[in-house]
Amino acid sequence: MSGKTLRLKRFQTTPNGRMVILPLDHGVSCGPLHGLERPEAVIRMGVQEGADALVLHKGMLRYVENLTGQLPGIILHLSASSQLGPAVHHKVLIGSVAEAIRRGADAVSIHINLGNPGEPEMLQDFGMVSDACTEWQIPLLVMMYVRGLEEATMAPDSAIAHAARVAAELGADIVKIPAPEDDRLLNEITSSLPIPVVIAGGSRIADTPVFLERVEKAMEAGAQGVAMGRNVFQSDHPQMLLRAICGIVHRGFSAGRAWEEYKIEMS
Repeated sequence: MSGKTLRLKRFQTTPNGRMVILPLDHGVSCGPLHGLERPEAVIRMGVQEGADALVLHKGMLRYVENLTGQLPGIILHLSASSQLGPAVHHKVLIGSVAEAIRRGADAVSIHINLGNPGEPEMLQDFGMVSDACTEWQIPLLVMMYVRGLEEATMAPDSAIAHAARVAAELGADIVKIPAPEDDRLLNEITSSLPIPVVIAGGSRIADTPVFLERVEKAMEAGAQGVAMGRNVFQSDHPQMLLRAICGIVHRGFSAGRAWEEYKIEMS
């Protein structure tokens, strides 16, 4: 068994390998977003409510060090850009795989925006990080999007499929993509790649039943889990929503059942 396999087991704890990842890396790109003003509280909530892994920038590991009890997997994010700068979709490396190991992380993640003028440099960084992950036997989560200079309204399904293929071809161990509009295409993506596919949450969806239905459809289409941040920590009831997501991903709940349990906990 490889070191990567052992480390993946730290956040693929169920027999089917499904995972609920809570990305909390938004502070660098977006600043103190609503719901993430106090990251320590969100980190504690994620641990308590069953997230299998947290995605954090290096400075936020201080909050994890203060926690007691069993921790989820810790994925150190190595990509950064800021909305204050002129190239928000051109991600650069701000850490290394060796640093992640020194800091105690179980895996690393990078963010790639295909279609951006900085795509060549981002792909070059992808290759360097993938090589280091193989050397150190640490899993690599790659967040794959298709974005130009400005925020895209929505990438076409064909572009999402292409992005997922790029991640698998270049050495990702897990790929995070937006959910295609066509669930049949998502099934084709998940069944044709040799790595787990997790679905991004994207922008905040205020209608909780609709959001839970999207999670259910993604799992039915073969996704190995979700990696959702804003839809959780910007929810009016983040603890209950994360619990509902875990119910769908890990316990096979339908969206309807997860919603009913969510309403019961609210009452």
